[in-house]
Amino acid sequence: MDQFFLKLSPSKSALTLTHGDAIGLIGSCFSDEIAKKLKNAGHLVQSNPWGTLFHPTAMAYQLLDCFNNDLDQRIFERNGLYYSWNTSTLIHGTTKESVQQQLLALKQAFHSFIKNSKILIVTFGSAWGYELKEDQQLVANCHKMPSQLFDKFLSSPYELVQDWVLVLEKLQELNPTINVVFTVSPVRHIKDGIVENNLSKARLIEAVHQLSYEPNCAYFPSYELVIDVLRDYRFFKEDRVHPSAEAINFVWNHFEKTFFDDTTIALNRSVEKVNQMKLHKATQNIEQHLALIKNKEAELSQTNANIVWME
Repeated sequence: MDQFFLKLSPSKSALTLTHGDAIGLIGSCFSDEIAKKLKNAGHLVQSNPWGTLFHPTAMAYQLLDCFNNDLDQRIFERNGLYYSWNTSTLIHGTTKESVQQQLLALKQAFHSFIKNSKILIVTFGSAWGYELKEDQQLVANCHKMPSQLFDKFLSSPYELVQDWVLVLEKLQELNPTINVVFTVSPVRHIKDGIVENNLSKARLIEAVHQLSYEPNCAYFPSYELVIDVLRDYRFFKEDRVHPSAEAINFVWNHFEKTFFDDTTIALNRSVEKVNQMKLHKATQNIEQHLALIKNKEAELSQTNANIVWME
């Protein structure tokens, strides 16, 4: 069967992650999928506190906001609720002040998390962006507002690199030992058009490869693993856009081989089994089932690994 696939084995990273290492993720919905895998395997994770972001500059703005208390959150009202042009619709409230408080809390929490993180994984989604005509600034999400409020544009690799070089400088000041791993989401932004999506991905790939040469930075080929190795619509969901669970598992296995040693990978499997037991709703012998889970957690905790258990 292997003869029907191109071979791609990401190089083993010099950075080795273990349970207890703080792992931050930001970017496209594909980063959320990897975050789920990390959490299910017992790792310390914080992912997309501002919701899913697709454009690299929108991600850069939010990270820079962690270092600058003066940035404007650009809050607006729609149908009785308040949102920020800098975040996804995940962040909203019934008053402007409530949204401001949410954003302040998220900023402070992510600043603290990144300060002690071993790695930040950044997934670029699209080079297509939308600029609000009112202030001529990029929005992270159009929030289903009328299209005439925006101008659509395509960022160049140079622009994306310049935005992120500044972010990397600030990250190094905050946490000199942090590593940044860039990747490009294999999710197709088909609403832009097939040709336009490929043009966008090409610009993202060029940008992340330039950034991977910065100190303590690297590239992980999640895009190539799905688009070039699997390259079959049976590895996508029915929308032919989002990778299937099988494809996500395929990328996750390569991620493990890249950043974990054999001991940690084995522990990942053991933690996943316990979390699977938690998802099973026992209808009989419930106390026995809960006791078994507790014993399994205690047994794995004796490995001295800093496992973060899911509730």
